[in-house]
Amino acid sequence: MQITVLSLTCGAALLLASGCGSPSATSNVNSTANSSNTSTRTAETGGLPPVSTAHGGNSATAAAPPAASTGSAAKPGIDTAILDAKIEKADAKANAAGATQADKPAAAAALVERGNVYRDAGQPVLYKFALGDYRRALRYQPDNAEAREKMTEIVSIYQSMGRPVPENGNVP
Repeated sequence: MQITVLSLTCGAALLLASGCGSPSATSNVNSTANSSNTSTRTAETGGLPPVSTAHGGNSATAAAPPAASTGSAAKPGIDTAILDAKIEKADAKANAAGATQADKPAAAAALVERGNVYRDAGQPVLYKFALGDYRRALRYQPDNAEAREKMTEIVSIYQSMGRPVPENGNVP
């Protein structure tokens, strides 16, 4: 288990260090891509930078809009509509007046499930969404060992890279 966590941490650190998704990594693509109006290009891509050809994109697909999402905060390349609905239902049940003792752990489990999808997607840009889900799960179930372990892992990845830890899921 310790080797797996170390491998994931090192792999994620290397991905973050390589600049995946950073403005500097896509600046060459932006400057050599179709030089049409920047605001049009941003609107077409949903505000996301084009996919670098080094990451499997090409000029034909780099400007393609992201897949439609039912949520207001679309995550690139991940369809979580089923999990989103499951979380919404579990949240409502856990916060209802007649909530049972089992409702909060069920909501926490749904959040951990979606957090794992974001964490395991292989896209470091999604770590902040996983982090938010793990933090929300811990509010429902403070003794959830899986949520705590994975939250700590993501925080340590950001810290090891010298990057600020996102506030996703923190109580304002």
